[in-house]
Amino acid sequence: MKKAQLLLFSTCIVFSNYTYADENNDVYQQERKVVTASRYEQSEIDVIPSITVIDREDILNLQANNILDLLSLQQGIDVARTGGAGSQTSVFMRGTNSNHTLVLIDGMRVGSSYTGSFTWENLPISQIESIEIVRGSRVSYYGSDAIGGVINIITRKQDKLYMRYTAGSFGTNNVDAGFGQSTENAQYSLVVGSHHTEGFSATNENNFFAFNPDDDAYENNSLGLNASYEFENSQLAFNYLESRANVDFDSFYNLGHSNASERVARLSLKAQLFNDWNSEVALGNNKNSLVTQAFSNDFNSNRYSLDWLVDKNFNAHHLGFGLSYRTEDSEFNHSLINQLNYDNSRNNAAAFANWTGTYNKNILSVSGRFDHNNVYGNNSTGNIDWAYQQSDKLRFNLSAGTAFHAPNLNELYSPAFQLIAFSPELNAFVNFFSFEGNSELEPEESINYEAGLKSQLTDRQNLSFNLFYYKIDNLIDFLGPTFKPNNVNQASIKGLEAAYNLQYDSFKLHINATVQDTNNDETDMPLLRRPDNKINISFDKFFNNFSIGSSVRYASKSPDFGVDLDSYIVIDLRAAYKINDHWKLSAKIENAADEDYQIVNGYNTPEASGYITIEWQQ
Repeated sequence: MKKAQLLLFSTCIVFSNYTYADENNDVYQQERKVVTASRYEQSEIDVIPSITVIDREDILNLQANNILDLLSLQQGIDVARTGGAGSQTSVFMRGTNSNHTLVLIDGMRVGSSYTGSFTWENLPISQIESIEIVRGSRVSYYGSDAIGGVINIITRKQDKLYMRYTAGSFGTNNVDAGFGQSTENAQYSLVVGSHHTEGFSATNENNFFAFNPDDDAYENNSLGLNASYEFENSQLAFNYLESRANVDFDSFYNLGHSNASERVARLSLKAQLFNDWNSEVALGNNKNSLVTQAFSNDFNSNRYSLDWLVDKNFNAHHLGFGLSYRTEDSEFNHSLINQLNYDNSRNNAAAFANWTGTYNKNILSVSGRFDHNNVYGNNSTGNIDWAYQQSDKLRFNLSAGTAFHAPNLNELYSPAFQLIAFSPELNAFVNFFSFEGNSELEPEESINYEAGLKSQLTDRQNLSFNLFYYKIDNLIDFLGPTFKPNNVNQASIKGLEAAYNLQYDSFKLHINATVQDTNNDETDMPLLRRPDNKINISFDKFFNNFSIGSSVRYASKSPDFGVDLDSYIVIDLRAAYKINDHWKLSAKIENAADEDYQIVNGYNTPEASGYITIEWQQ
């Protein structure tokens, strides 16, 4: 409670200093276009669901070293990481499970078909141009998984030569460079990056199964390519991103090491058809692998997708249709136990439609989708979003939607397996790892409701509130000695998000808060690793060639397996100096107060650390 009071007091001080700032400052904002909410381009202010856009300027200003630095500052999002850089990272949106967030890269579904999750820890920050976050169910637009929301990663489109180098704590050395060019009809961009850190020990004494006090290193090398060409009312575009990572993790006898790779490729053709109908055809591939020699196994998954979207504006109406097909393959190989090997696949075909109309002060949007999967059958989903524009400064909105999450291929087909290992810490043999698939699993299903308001207080500041409620059925739980998955659980989630933004040329202030109540209805216990209360503050002061800023994160206590993790406050400080038109020097102190805290029980978080970045651009 004292931590929350201190944070609120600090917020009041900052707010009082700058709410009445110099009225002669120009507005530090511009209208942005987004595509994630409804799968067609629209102005950010016209989107009905709660949405946040993090652009490249925000990423550079925050001096983010990884995706956790960005997402943990957003309302309605909880991030859990089992150690330092490269450690397994989970993202929870609005209290739903980590696999209830759909992740897109350049609009294409990504993530392992084996685990059903995206490897956030291996996403290079140097390859990100912007991030679009849409909260609430979007399954009727995208299909399975988009229960809590959608996060769309837009990759870099570099238009000039640049180089950047970062050095700092834990033996960190990061370098990235890129170049590109744009002409009237063509554009291309290439960005390469390398990230290396000696790290710190991922685990602590609370971890009974794999505590090892050695440092856990991480290395990631990446390449991003974007190119496009316009001709005769058409545009052909190609996006490619590949990352390869080597990560150490704590395990018995110092055997913890994994090699991971991720490849995302997308080829799209946009064209204008007859009568002003817009069309986009996109072919995509997402391939990822994970090899862990300590466990003598490797995982491979491969997904191909084909999408066709058409849409048209009719005065105050917008109509869109789409067809989607994807095939997924998952392969598991164990070099010592052949009985554990398997290779399975599935395919999914879908059709969807959406309509948006404006009547006086009302905006109504309706969408529906039908999915057929050759493994678990048919699913129909829908969304309805309504907004009422009370005035130029105030808008109310209501939304409702149905959604589902399909079981991953590992949950469906993994052969039964149980590993008994000796634990030196416990001086006993323990059930170190067990699992068994269940081909009879059904998709998890949900319904959600949302009410909110957006207020443009002045040209420079805005305020928003969103109430949300989820009811999720058929939740998959893992039972018995082999943790066989079964559809047995239910969950209910309710919460409130609030966000305030103030923007000038010389100053920016962002404050957001989340209050949520997550409940496993079968056990009447809260869902793990999701704190009830969160507050984030980020502010920056800009001078002619110099800037200073800080980010503050507060999270209340949260439940984990068998324990309640303490609340915490993490403070980051940053400064940047623009030497001239080509050179820029930046510095950042993370966890400046050296807060000792855990997000996952038994796993460490970074202590106070510092980083310096030097950047040159053409």
